[in-house]
Amino acid sequence: MFEALTAKMRDVKRRYFFSPPLIEADLISLGLKPHDTTHTPTHTPTGQVTGEIFLTGRHELGVNIVYVRGDPKDKVNKGFRIWYRVLASGEAAPADPEELTKSFYTKRKKDAIEFAYNDSGKVVYFAIQIENEDKKGPWGPLVSAIIP
Repeated sequence: MFEALTAKMRDVKRRYFFSPPLIEADLISLGLKPHDTTHTPTHTPTGQVTGEIFLTGRHELGVNIVYVRGDPKDKVNKGFRIWYRVLASGEAAPADPEELTKSFYTKRKKDAIEFAYNDSGKVVYFAIQIENEDKKGPWGPLVSAIIP
C-alpha cells in the first residue's frame, strides 16, 4: 500500500516539476482539483472598531481592539490600521482622526506600541480603521492615554 502511494506521489512530482505544465485533463486524471483562477472580489469594510488602551510596560501601551459596530466574523475585515500621534505639552489635541500622523497595520486583536524614552508623560491619541487590501472602513472614535 505504502509503495503504491509512494510511486503515485513520485509520478505526480515528476509530472508537476519536470514535465511540461499539467493541463486540466492531467489534473483530473491524477485526482487533483484544477487551479481556481477566479478572482474573489473584496468589499469595503463597514465595521467600526475602537481601542481599549492598557499598560504593558515602561514606555509601552497595549491596544485591545473592540468592535463598536459590525460583525467580527465578517471576512471583509482582514486587518486593522492603528493611527496614533504623540503630543508635546501644550500642543492642541487633534480634532479628528485625519490629524494623526503615525500608523501601523496589524491582524491581531491585541497589540502593543513601544514609545521613545523621552515620550514618557506625554499624551498619545489613537484611532483605528479596518482595512481590506487598501480599502478602508470608517474611523473609530479617538482614544487618548498618557505614556508611562
